[in-house]
Amino acid sequence: MMEIPIALYSLSAISGLVGDFKRSIKISSVLSAMASLSLLGIAAHALSKGLPVQESFLGILLIIDSLSLPFLFIIALLSLVVSVYSISYMEVHRDTGRPLAYTLLYGTFVISMIFVALTSNLLWFVFFWEMMTLTSFVFVSWREQDAGIKYLLTMQLANTVPLFVALGIIYSATGSFSVDYATLKEVASSLSPVQLKLLYAMFLVTFLAKSGSVPFQFWVPDAYEAAPSNIASLMAGVMEKMAVYGLIRLLCNALPCSESVGYVLVIVGILTMAFGTLYALRETHAKRLLAYSSVGQMGYIWFAVGMGMVFLAKGMESLAYLAFLAGVFHSFNHTLFKGLLFLISGNFEYSTGTADLNELGGLRRAMPYSSLFTVIGALSLAGVPLFSGFLSKWMIYQAGYYSGIGLFVFGSVMAVFMSAVTLAYSLKFYTSAFGGEPNEKTENAREVPSGMLLGEGILALISLVIGVFPVIAYPLLTISVKRSVAVTMGSISTDFEYFSPIDLLLAASFFAVASYFIFRPKTANVKPWNAGALFLPEERYGAKARDYYRQYFTEMGNLYKLGSAAGRIGRAFLSALMSIYLVLARGLVYTGREKKRSFTLSELRHYSARYLDEAFFAPIMDLVKNIAVLAVGISVSMDELFLASMLTTVIILALLVL
Repeated sequence: MMEIPIALYSLSAISGLVGDFKRSIKISSVLSAMASLSLLGIAAHALSKGLPVQESFLGILLIIDSLSLPFLFIIALLSLVVSVYSISYMEVHRDTGRPLAYTLLYGTFVISMIFVALTSNLLWFVFFWEMMTLTSFVFVSWREQDAGIKYLLTMQLANTVPLFVALGIIYSATGSFSVDYATLKEVASSLSPVQLKLLYAMFLVTFLAKSGSVPFQFWVPDAYEAAPSNIASLMAGVMEKMAVYGLIRLLCNALPCSESVGYVLVIVGILTMAFGTLYALRETHAKRLLAYSSVGQMGYIWFAVGMGMVFLAKGMESLAYLAFLAGVFHSFNHTLFKGLLFLISGNFEYSTGTADLNELGGLRRAMPYSSLFTVIGALSLAGVPLFSGFLSKWMIYQAGYYSGIGLFVFGSVMAVFMSAVTLAYSLKFYTSAFGGEPNEKTENAREVPSGMLLGEGILALISLVIGVFPVIAYPLLTISVKRSVAVTMGSISTDFEYFSPIDLLLAASFFAVASYFIFRPKTANVKPWNAGALFLPEERYGAKARDYYRQYFTEMGNLYKLGSAAGRIGRAFLSALMSIYLVLARGLVYTGREKKRSFTLSELRHYSARYLDEAFFAPIMDLVKNIAVLAVGISVSMDELFLASMLTTVIILALLVL
């Protein structure tokens, strides 16, 4: 069955050969949408016919089981929406003139995430994980090279290295890098305590770094701001969820569940929740605000999953069920509302040329549908009742509160408080863009094309439907939790049977209408008060995004300084590791045949990047070059070597997916 979506995604990847930018993007997006629809059909068929479903694709065993199924739905749903949205949106990036690069990377990016979720072999998991990282790196570097370099360095040092160390540990016990998930528990039993702890640590670092969690959050805002909005939607909505899938798969399903790892994850989750949410409140650029918001929402997910690991290790299966259910449910909800809001930021770029909230305003009348979808996404993000984010957050609060464990109760209280802060920056996001009067930047704005609205409308509708009828998602989620982490519901109730959204909706509607007629506001035309000034510019009568919550920032200045210091420490640590790498790499590739170029970290940051950053890979490429020189006496230029390596990569990918 998987041959159909993979073939369609592969065709979409090479559709850039058509040449014309607009036509290439349209063909690629239509093929990707068809592939996503077929993938949704496969996921629905697997859910209805029974799990697991196994099949071999080019010798790779793919399994749709209870854990991979919800994440397969996540990939298929958001890739469908983004494909439809991209047909019109990519006109914003027409000036880049790289249709083949975009289509090839987009198709490869989605395919890599599918294989990450479905492969049953750890070596293939690492391979497709790296493919996912490299393709997303190129998208981050689409317009902003510095953001791409920061992202690549972080991923190489906090993803590639830990994963290779983990493979090395497994190789030391089995004599093979290729190990199925089913045999990992046996491998773990043969490892020494030190090796086992190191294995857990390597996987934990990998997934925390990919999700942008503390202390690896510093790459997120620059990367999501630099990437095209449709890709930022996929990165926040799907790629981050691959980290959730990987952690649950490897640390709760394939390996024995560790109580200590669970506590670490809870602490990281609380810190990430607070850091991301508070920094989102301070941001004034739509995509940076949403990037920090994604960091904060990942904190909720890690908090829930960490509690589940602790409960499972302690034998508290009912609470473990509730916590894991909440974590997976919030992962799905986050895909809906964060994917939607990143697409809304693309609407800003399409209609006004900017996503800076300080330059926006008065868009409500010009973009009514975008305004409506933003309200739904923002209220879902804030966890307001009757929207998708409410119930998953409520379940997280319950899991922590009922545990009786002080740290978890504190985390639940913190989560409630951070939800209030989330509502504050959600209001800021909406009112600064759509409220007030139009300015020079927005006075000529128009609603985006219907194709873009269609994709956003799908996400908004699902967010609303799940908020009102959460029982729709319940079967998929319960299958995932019960079978993948082997817990039972027990006596803990998620209160689904007592939660009556229809009654709540009717009551809320009644009180809203009654309040309007009882406290109907009176309107009148009045002259503005200038506070004694003889003249004030017209724009001074409104508030910009930078004016929101100023007093709060003054009071909490020391807390933000602490966060900035932590970010500087993280970047300094990354720079130190990179410097060590460069020193070692120069030594490894030196052959005596020629004087080697020396790359310092400062040079690296300003080096002109291409599809893959030449400066970072230069030591490896120099090694290949020197081998060729010593073997056949042929001198090869760096540009020629780069071209050859890129062609080789494309051929390998084509052979893999066709």
